Amino acid sequence: MKIMVARIPEEGSDYKGDESGSIIGVEQEQFIRNPKDVHYELHAQRVSDELVVRGMLDVDVDLQCARCSEFFSTTVSVSDFLRAYPAPEGTDSVDLTDDFREEILLHMPGFPVCSEGCKGVCPQCGVDLNKGSCTCKTEDGPSAWSALDGLNL
Repeated sequence: MKIMVARIPEEGSDYKGDESGSIIGVEQEQFIRNPKDVHYELHAQRVSDELVVRGMLDVDVDLQCARCSEFFSTTVSVSDFLRAYPAPEGTDSVDLTDDFREEILLHMPGFPVCSEGCKGVCPQCGVDLNKGSCTCKTEDGPSAWSALDGLNL
């Protein structure tokens, strides 16, 4: 998205619209799919030799659940978008595209979960426990971490 700096009145301008989801650049990512259009609602105002832009962004994407590995749809929202761009006299336009991408990627959850009740997969056989139970026998013996119980620091 580009803002034409010379067209902004003293009180600022409001911008509302959508940009293609391709600006996020996640085509090669395996954990993120199908970004829809990035919706934005912004206010831009010239302050001295800067253009200050603030507002919100959101985009619908499919993320892979960190527990069960199934993809689910969610909305990534940025409610606190704020940037200041150098805009000395004679600046034609300012491109916000890279900052849109950065903010959206920073607001994506590090370990997305499809639901609070997601049971994940069995660590032994890999069966999705949300779809049914597995036949693995749980051992009541020592866990994989029991070797650390004897550690004396």
